[in-house]
This record gives sequence, C-alpha cells and structure tokens, in this order.
Amino acid sequence: MKVGDLVTLSSYGEKFGSLYRWSTKLFPGRPKLIGLVVKIMADPNARSWTSKNERTHYFINWINKDCPVSRYGNAPYRYQLATGYFLRNDLKFVRKG
Repeated sequence: MKVGDLVTLSSYGEKFGSLYRWSTKLFPGRPKLIGLVVKIMADPNARSWTSKNERTHYFINWINKDCPVSRYGNAPYRYQLATGYFLRNDLKFVRKG
C-alpha cells in the first residue's frame, strides 16, 4: 500500500471493536467508506517485539462525512502523538467497478 491508494475498511477492520459502527454487514444501509492514503509513517514507539503490521501507521482522508478518525473510532487526531492512524490489516484496496 502506498500514498494515493484508495482504501476501505477490511472485514477485520469492520469487526474491530471501535469500528463496528461503520460495518456494512451489521448496518446494510450505511454507505461503504472510501478513503485516500495521505501519509505512511513508521511507528515512533516500535519495540523489538512489535509486529510488522503494527510498525507502520496509515493516515487516511475519508470521502464520507460520517467516518472514523482513527482505528479507535472517533478519537481525536493528534499528529505529535500519532493517534489518528490505521494499521494495514484494518484496510483493504477498493475494487474497480
């Protein structure tokens, strides 16, 4: 995944506790989230035991009005603390068509 890719929530992301509000399976009437990857950043607090998935943070600008700010739902975005991010397994590429 790179900057400029279109993404949506993966099935793992939709099942994640704080992101279930945006699940299209639980709430079929909700529009599908579509976002643009605007920044990729290495985790500044990564340790030797940190998984490969958790070492990279993806920052997303969503197209929808009602959207999650981070993987923790609507937690406020703070660049210095890097809390407005998603992990790779929370996201998937948008299909053509």
